[in-house]
Amino acid sequence: MNRAYAMLIGSVFLWGLTVVPMKWTLETIQPFTLMFLRLLLASIFLLPFAFIRRRRSPIQPAPIPWLRIAMLSLTGVSGYFWLNTYGISLTSGVNASIISATLPLFTLLLAAFYLKEQILLTQWIGLALGIGGVLLITIQPQATGQHSFWGDFLVLASQLIWTVYIVQLKRPRGEEKISSEMFTALSFFLGSLMLLPFALWEIGRFGLPTVSGKSLASFLFLVFCCTMLAYLLWNKALETIAASKAGIYLNAIPLFNVLTAILLLNEQMSWRTVLGGSFVLAGVVWAERRKSAEMQAAVKAE
Repeated sequence: MNRAYAMLIGSVFLWGLTVVPMKWTLETIQPFTLMFLRLLLASIFLLPFAFIRRRRSPIQPAPIPWLRIAMLSLTGVSGYFWLNTYGISLTSGVNASIISATLPLFTLLLAAFYLKEQILLTQWIGLALGIGGVLLITIQPQATGQHSFWGDFLVLASQLIWTVYIVQLKRPRGEEKISSEMFTALSFFLGSLMLLPFALWEIGRFGLPTVSGKSLASFLFLVFCCTMLAYLLWNKALETIAASKAGIYLNAIPLFNVLTAILLLNEQMSWRTVLGGSFVLAGVVWAERRKSAEMQAAVKAE
């Protein structure tokens, strides 16, 4: 297997294990505090390594586009973590995982408006199926202890803002000239600074978090595996794999998260969740199928 694709699969697998350790960590740590500590600790470990590599580079390093990285961090790091983590704290792992599967649909929609990419009628049908599935999951007659409309809504919003991040990366403005390690480390660091005011407010209101062995182990797994290693593998893989091809692999993340939530969190799936998830999956598969067909037709035309 190509090394780049192995790194891509590795990052997707690690992201697919995120929901369970996050739910366990949230048992003792408030959401904003968790997000801030997760990003700060990851950046503390990555920044020295990135700067050492930059200093030892045989060629003159490109200047760091601080403003551009800050904008990307606002959407792809702090904004995404802010919405996703807080949403997961309010809803079930199964719901959060299935709603996260709408990412390719949002990417398709935003690419049409921002990048002026054409959407076929069949792709609009895929979008409609996905939106219908999300509505079926989120709008339920009675919220259970595991389910919250606002939690589902925040997870959905996190996918939208992550889509903004992906679309921004399709039009690079200097970030492609620095190493993936440096880009990842600075994104985490700037993202943690953006979340600091929220974490301080949370600590002032609820006090310092208590730590158990379970929450500590889950937190360290989030930092070193689901954050540092996953992002490094993903950004490194994108140096040689087109974002359009890499994005298809993201579809596997919700599947891993659903399976682990059911097995390790003992969560149940209602008929609405199963039906809504089927609609979301059908919409994504249909949209991606049309996209793959277009790419093959373009290759043959050349």
